[in-house]
Amino acid sequence: MDSKINQTAQQPTYLRPDKAASAEAMENTSQIPGQQVDQKAGLDSLLLDDASINGLQELVDKIEPLLAGGRLTRIVDLLSVTADMVDMTDAYMVEKLARAVEDVTAAAWTTGNAARMAREQVSAMPEPPTLIGLLRMAREPEVRRGLSFMLAMAGVLGKGMPHDNLDYTQD
Repeated sequence: MDSKINQTAQQPTYLRPDKAASAEAMENTSQIPGQQVDQKAGLDSLLLDDASINGLQELVDKIEPLLAGGRLTRIVDLLSVTADMVDMTDAYMVEKLARAVEDVTAAAWTTGNAARMAREQVSAMPEPPTLIGLLRMAREPEVRRGLSFMLAMAGVLGKGMPHDNLDYTQD
């Protein structure tokens, strides 16, 4: 029994006496008006149980490095952001995110397949095509469609890039 009293009488190293006193004052004033809540008796019964004391000590030992390094605040912030995201999530948002992920996956899959197929076609050529050979390839509708797509994409990318007006008349 004396070991229990000694364990409960010891204050953790991270609590200063003034913090312990303010915590006790807060405990006494935290009762809800109109209800008789016996928090002191609940805490006393918790502190007299060996398993509870050991569990609390293990918890304090694990939290101390987080407190010392300021990482506990980051963990709480991360949990807060996660809770906010869960609160904001509705069926429409989930559907929209799923569609965006599906579109990105499909684009990556299509690009990968096109690159593999083009590599196979180019590697099957005995020698690189000449300029006239490239122009002959441009007669095929698939090649023209692909070239127009690439040129349209280059135009969109070019519109988004800041540029200086170049004066080609100066030397």
